Amino acid sequence: MIRVFRGVNGYVWLVLGMCVFEDRSIRDVVDHLGLVIEGVESLAPSAIPAARRRLGVEPMKWLFERVAREWADGSPGLAPWRGLSLHAVDGTCLRVWDSDENFERFGKPGGRGGSNDAGYPQLRLACLLNLQTRMIRAAAFDSYNTSEHALAERLWAELPDNSLTILDRGFIDYELFTALVAAGENRHLLIRMRKNMKYEALEVLSDGTELGLLTPHRKLSASNPSVPKSLRIRVVHYQHEGGEPSRLLTTLLDPAASPAQELIDLYHERWEIELAYDELKTHMIERKECLRSRRPEGVEQEVYGLLLTYNLVRREMLLAAQSHGLPPMRISFRSSLLWVRNFWHLAWRTSPGAIPKHLGHLRSTLDVLILPERRSERRYPRHVKIKMSNYPRNRGKRGQEVLK
Repeated sequence: MIRVFRGVNGYVWLVLGMCVFEDRSIRDVVDHLGLVIEGVESLAPSAIPAARRRLGVEPMKWLFERVAREWADGSPGLAPWRGLSLHAVDGTCLRVWDSDENFERFGKPGGRGGSNDAGYPQLRLACLLNLQTRMIRAAAFDSYNTSEHALAERLWAELPDNSLTILDRGFIDYELFTALVAAGENRHLLIRMRKNMKYEALEVLSDGTELGLLTPHRKLSASNPSVPKSLRIRVVHYQHEGGEPSRLLTTLLDPAASPAQELIDLYHERWEIELAYDELKTHMIERKECLRSRRPEGVEQEVYGLLLTYNLVRREMLLAAQSHGLPPMRISFRSSLLWVRNFWHLAWRTSPGAIPKHLGHLRSTLDVLILPERRSERRYPRHVKIKMSNYPRNRGKRGQEVLK
């Protein structure tokens, strides 16, 4: 077998390159980065997917996880909030190529025609985001039918001790709460409560918040006898101007150590993970209909490549922000991604010894990407901006079988 790529490193660069340059074909990426060994004048189209199969999923998964652990929490100069690192967990979906293999592995959402009626198969992804560095610390993904709760539970082992995790109220789950708290030392949660969520009120604290007791449903206790019998919580009542009364649930019980107003302000930091998904889908994937890969193994490899590339861009943004004494949110992700694309072309074709010099120049010029401060007082109601098409849908062969 003749190998035309530059070893394992060439395979990794191939996957990262196709994630950085989403607007180009994979063949263009190979040509753009010069990934073929010298002396190869023409490259057979079949050599590219063969190279990806030789690399497999595990090396990309290992590389993402190693980088995520090293970088997400290993950034100096970011002071924790009252001794706790801040994280958020949420889920999203990614469409994948509509092939038989991907359909069998990931499945489809339902639609007007019943189950599996969507246009594309989809995978479900959950990420653990460090809210201070804005980097993904861990990720879990599976078929569309896998719940966000199940994916989130896979992430608890990656949570550091002395941390606070902010959750969307879609994650209301007693078993999930107790698993998060018990996963390590001094791990806490903050979540918005549903209107119908009940608890046993024990005491009104000095700041007006309530000390309460959360207990599992009897069905949960019967099905899982090992689940804790109760969880002590603190409930923070608040209401924004023009909004409805709301409640926050937290396991931070001391009002002096974690003031109510700071928790109210802190909860809205959860939105950063929504912005991270927007950066991933809008700016990196370029709002394409689906991922490139036609086989499940390729999809998994591509997802790890996307997450790793996201962290690579975020890492450079963080270093640029720190050099100017600014928070990471003050650097433009879109502009940084474009600059990193230009740097990659240069870095691959230059000598290894010159890369630090070029990288230092890149970071020093990122100051032109500084954004103005956010206007956090802005409020926008949710509404539909694009109406669904009135044209009949092309459901494909599987879609027609569903309708029958």
